[in-house]
Amino acid sequence: MKKRMSKDFKAINTHNIPKFTLLIYIILGVFFGFIILNFINLMIFKSIDDSDLQKLGEEKFTRSITLDSNRGQILDRHGEILASDMEAYRIAVIVDENYPNHLTDKKKMSKELSKVMSMSEKEITKMIDEGIKNDRFQVEFGTKGRNVSYKNRKQLESKELDGLTFIPEIKRFYPNGVFASHIIGFSEPNEDGRLVGSLGIEREYNEALDGEPGYSNYTQDIWSYVVPGTLETESAVDGMDVELTLDSNIQLYLEESLDEMQEYFEPEELFAFVADAKTGEILGAGQRPSFNPDTREGFGNSWLNVLYEYQFEPGSTFKVFGLAAAIEEGQYNPNQYYESGSRDVMDTTIYDWETEGWGTITYNEGMQYSSNTLMMDLQDRVGADKMLDYYKKFGFGETTESEFSTEAKGQIVWENELQQKTSSFGQTLSVTPIQMIQGMTALLNEGMMKKPYIVKSVTDPNTNKTVYEGKETNVRQVISKEAAEKTVDEMNTLVAGSMDRNSMYALDDYGVTGKSGTAQIYDPEIGGYISEPYQFITSFIGYAPKEDPRVIVYYGIKRASKNKSDTWDYGVSLGFNPLMERTLKYLEVTDSTEGSDAEEVKVEDYTGKKIERVANLTNDSLNVIYSGEGDTIKDHYPKNATLLKNETIYVKTDGELTMPDMRGLSKREVITLLDFLGIKASLKGEGYVKSQSIAPNTVLGKKSSLTIQLDSNDPNN
Repeated sequence: MKKRMSKDFKAINTHNIPKFTLLIYIILGVFFGFIILNFINLMIFKSIDDSDLQKLGEEKFTRSITLDSNRGQILDRHGEILASDMEAYRIAVIVDENYPNHLTDKKKMSKELSKVMSMSEKEITKMIDEGIKNDRFQVEFGTKGRNVSYKNRKQLESKELDGLTFIPEIKRFYPNGVFASHIIGFSEPNEDGRLVGSLGIEREYNEALDGEPGYSNYTQDIWSYVVPGTLETESAVDGMDVELTLDSNIQLYLEESLDEMQEYFEPEELFAFVADAKTGEILGAGQRPSFNPDTREGFGNSWLNVLYEYQFEPGSTFKVFGLAAAIEEGQYNPNQYYESGSRDVMDTTIYDWETEGWGTITYNEGMQYSSNTLMMDLQDRVGADKMLDYYKKFGFGETTESEFSTEAKGQIVWENELQQKTSSFGQTLSVTPIQMIQGMTALLNEGMMKKPYIVKSVTDPNTNKTVYEGKETNVRQVISKEAAEKTVDEMNTLVAGSMDRNSMYALDDYGVTGKSGTAQIYDPEIGGYISEPYQFITSFIGYAPKEDPRVIVYYGIKRASKNKSDTWDYGVSLGFNPLMERTLKYLEVTDSTEGSDAEEVKVEDYTGKKIERVANLTNDSLNVIYSGEGDTIKDHYPKNATLLKNETIYVKTDGELTMPDMRGLSKREVITLLDFLGIKASLKGEGYVKSQSIAPNTVLGKKSSLTIQLDSNDPNN
């Protein structure tokens, strides 16, 4: 039975299966075999048809997000922001009707957008129409649709405009506009949208300011949830803050001064710099033409950083360095006589600016007259080679090794006698303003030259650690202390001295002195100096107070096109004087010369006395600020001290405490007064008190909230 069954079964397998069915079996076998081979290939090589499936999966489900870092801030010496990052927005209008949120009311959109962009409704409508005509998804408005503030965004969102969208972006914000622009510089986005410094401190300290971006990497599933264990994050590291030695108030005075000079003279170039005479810190720096880094207005007019990169022939301001060398060598006697007028050098006649001269005059009179022939005589007495050595000691012909890699070094041309002689009065050679300021510090610091600097510190905001600190630096002893003192004594006769020269630079409240200069301008196109009337570089480098110099101001103007003759009659005094005076008053500098003539006022302890006691004592020589309704002195500051004329005494009487009149007080005086009275207040701005939220003589309650607004302009001026 078993044998028969086996035989029959075998017959069925070989003879009873249709060929078509067998073919299907074979095809299915090959198909499943192919699938099995592909699964084996997928498991081993993870690819099909040369496509990397693992990579494709990672691209589909792996996410990588860049975490932007904040660019560091640039600050002034008091922490006022000069440059910082600010979130801004770019406006776009979606015009594709296939998108759910698209434009529906073109007229309303154009009307509302025109309120926040410098474009008319007609211009906006035209751009929208062009976008619709060209089948665009959305319309943007170029630079006029960028840098939209958060406030303006909220304003537009409140109008519920269909199709309006905002694209966030980081903008570099320069709150003061034209304000030391060539020093601060500017940054702009690169192709990756990251801000990169392109000029000034923004460029020189780009690496420190830039910071390090972070990232967040993770894998998500098909429902967009993060797969556990796949999140990898590196936090962004914000850039470092750079604090400058600039003082925003002094810079404001400087910019206002330049604006007034620009309007009056319309010159080719204009510059002004303020430095601390003791330390070499640059307190203010500006030039014209300039630009607004926030709006880009004025870009391209001048990229040159005048303080560090401008090389020019300084003219007679340079004479003080030859004077110092002659004094150091014992070759200058102020009472010695010489013949002024002219000298012949290498077949060339060199004249004083008064071509006939002033006859036989003393060396000191020659300095007051700014005589070229005197400087040539002094060079002969010192010796040309030795004089060259002194010029180099004063730092000319080399950089000051400043914070700017583009700093120029100027040039001392010394190949023949004519070049040597003309160099003695500031022609032929070239200098930079920063070199002139550095050289002046040597004269005002007993012969020790100070290195000018403009970066006060670099601080890491992530750790609050200061990684770099600018500081006063001695470059070298150029001349002896005795020679420096004698040089300053001679310089102190150059403004309103015995010959009454340069009296236009004299100030009522401070002793000011310095050296003026009128330099011819070399024109390479004509191969010589411009001979047109009043086409000079007119400048003045001065310091104050004379007896104890605190501030150096270097001011210059090139080729005025209006009121030209005034550059000869008044020099740059129209800009120099107010800048110097406002700077000294802001710094609360007291001229020791002025103070020596004033009576000293002894202030004792008047607690418990009648207020008339203070009034009688001061006799209008002190400023007295009262607080209180009573007539008996409860407390005062200072006490048991000696004050000078115009200094302030703060008095608190019995009765209810009242609000004193603070208008016109400096910030330092306000802080002293508030501390004395025990009053807390919010101070806004810098400079002098412009307004106070609580009126004078108002009785102060315990919950009184005081806000004080300060302004850079002295209300007492």
